[in-house]
Amino acid sequence: MTKRVLMIGLDGATFTLFKPLSAQGVLPFLTKMIEEGTAAQLMSTRNPLTPPAWTSMTTGVSPEVHGIYDFLRPAYLEDGGVYLKVNDRRLNRAETIFSMINRSGLRGTALNFYGYAPAPKTDGYTVAGFVPWKHLRHGIHPPELFDILKKSKGFDYRDLGMDIGEEKKVVQGLDASENDEWIELQNVRDLAWTEVTCRMMETDRTELTAVVLDGPDKIQHLFWRYVDPDGYAGEPGKETERVRAMVVDFYRRMDDNIRRMVETAGPDTNVIITSDHGFGPTTEIFYVNQWLADHGYLVWDESATLDAKGQLTSDKIRDHLGMIDWRKTKAFCATPSSNGIYIKPYLNGNGVHPDDYMDFALKMRQELLEWKDPDTGTPVVVGAEMNKMRGVNYVEPCPDITLHLRDGGFVSILNSDKCVVQRPLADGTHRPEGVFIGYGPDFRRDETLDPLNLLDMTPLMLALLGVPVPKNLEGRVPEEALEPGFEHATGGSSLTVSEAEAQDISEPTEEERQILLRQMQKLGYMD
Repeated sequence: MTKRVLMIGLDGATFTLFKPLSAQGVLPFLTKMIEEGTAAQLMSTRNPLTPPAWTSMTTGVSPEVHGIYDFLRPAYLEDGGVYLKVNDRRLNRAETIFSMINRSGLRGTALNFYGYAPAPKTDGYTVAGFVPWKHLRHGIHPPELFDILKKSKGFDYRDLGMDIGEEKKVVQGLDASENDEWIELQNVRDLAWTEVTCRMMETDRTELTAVVLDGPDKIQHLFWRYVDPDGYAGEPGKETERVRAMVVDFYRRMDDNIRRMVETAGPDTNVIITSDHGFGPTTEIFYVNQWLADHGYLVWDESATLDAKGQLTSDKIRDHLGMIDWRKTKAFCATPSSNGIYIKPYLNGNGVHPDDYMDFALKMRQELLEWKDPDTGTPVVVGAEMNKMRGVNYVEPCPDITLHLRDGGFVSILNSDKCVVQRPLADGTHRPEGVFIGYGPDFRRDETLDPLNLLDMTPLMLALLGVPVPKNLEGRVPEEALEPGFEHATGGSSLTVSEAEAQDISEPTEEERQILLRQMQKLGYMD
């Protein structure tokens, strides 16, 4: 009998919300899956963020191996300047599970995953996520699938694309008048991906079908305070109750989307529900570049202006890059999502010389951990992990120090007159504790396990498909989640991306360069 796996990724999903919503009867199908399957927290990457987490989940290796740490990566000019480049699939240095199963004669379908554009030429289907709808063809394989989706009835193919202007609101915030439209947008997009997933399984089923619904992350960033079970309430009044009702309805619809996909997959399919990270409240803003400036590591340009809106980044990141005097700066944070400090390499008299690097990094790390909020007298940075210790392998450009803040939030990269500012109302932010639910013929029933690691998901899916698990993957097959007597094989190694997809590692075509250029212009990286 053909073995099949359906993986449903719920971006940002957390048991912190699922448990109370389940108790209220909002998630009947997901509750059934937990009761008749296996559940556990799923621990994320060092920095719990979409790009490194989903990439790790579908490769079985950490960001230091595959090289995807963030949405963007810094690059250096000879004069000491810094600019940012957009990460795409060609910068992932590890083999994906879809390539691994191809080598065993199986096919896979990858829908709405970050970092899958330009679409790989694997045996199966790809519709990449995080691609503007105007460039969706660029993220689809085989090419004829684009025209099929474009002509589909029941949903608009444009809903599968990413609207960059809307995406920025996750960081920049919404005007209250936009609440209804934003919530409905997430419902429409998740439903469109559900429709595509079901149709793909009905028309040409592959052994592995994997899809990400990213609505939970978008909802929780902006509306966490309306549903937080610990009382981080929104502004009091009827509007709060109305918005909360709309958010709860989003989860009710999410549950129905899951039901439709699982029922379409059929009872013989093993289903895995995962999230790339969890969620929780953030109540303050830490201006990390201002801290670096106060301690002599960064120098603002004369044109730098103070943040007056409580933002994490400029409306255009280009504006932020222009605020820094790069010739005098030795350390910086490039994006709020990275929570990472980069130490500038030594180039033409700028940056930190290799002989001085370790002392420089250790000193900065100690100062970060010892620094206390002037208003409370308590530390703000509760963790500062050095990523480039001697003897540790990593793919550049790797953040030199990854920060963990006391409120679990992301840093701001803007200029400010204070390093820490309290938010007037709590927002939502990422946490390491995501969700795992295993449901189907090979999973134990009514089991709750100790936390798993998202690196375990590629080995688990390979094992469920009967494919030998490469020995060099960092994760493991969580046998405690599977029925007693379940057997799986190991053998060989996963390939580097150059070995697995050599035909795709060519320089981008002129069309692809133009697409990337337009994306960077829209994001504000260049004129």
